[in-house]
Amino acid sequence: MPRRFSKAEVERFLRERRIAVLGTIGTDGAPVLTPIWYLYRDGHLLMRTDKQSVKAKNVGRDPRVTVCVQDERAPYASVTVHGKAAIEPAREELGEQMAKHYLGAVGAAGYRRSAREAIEGGEEITLVITPERVLSQDFSQETPWFGKAWLLLKRVLPPGL
Repeated sequence: MPRRFSKAEVERFLRERRIAVLGTIGTDGAPVLTPIWYLYRDGHLLMRTDKQSVKAKNVGRDPRVTVCVQDERAPYASVTVHGKAAIEPAREELGEQMAKHYLGAVGAAGYRRSAREAIEGGEEITLVITPERVLSQDFSQETPWFGKAWLLLKRVLPPGL
């Protein structure tokens, strides 16, 4: 059985550089999943998107969302947030902060100069997600020492070994 994170561990996990998967509710009631950059600030998940995007339209119709953030390297860990999303006006500083968080200072400068028009087309909004329920799982304690050693070694060995 996986270990559960403490509140402090959840917050530390969410502040790290990971891609989130945002789940919204589509017009037909089916889940719509979208990988997306985010920042965790003051107990909220902040995401940028186009005002006309499917996720923004879904949130405008039904604010219930689920966000899954995971460590994709074994031993696996994840945090799943169930909550409500609010649509707010674009936060100008958020684009620069996100680019630096995900790409570093040099990558962010290049992103903001060259990719902005190609990637960020229309009117931007900010999704502010307020967690109502948070679930976590951490499989690291279940992994024996030799398994952890092998996983660490695998990171530097060629694929397929």
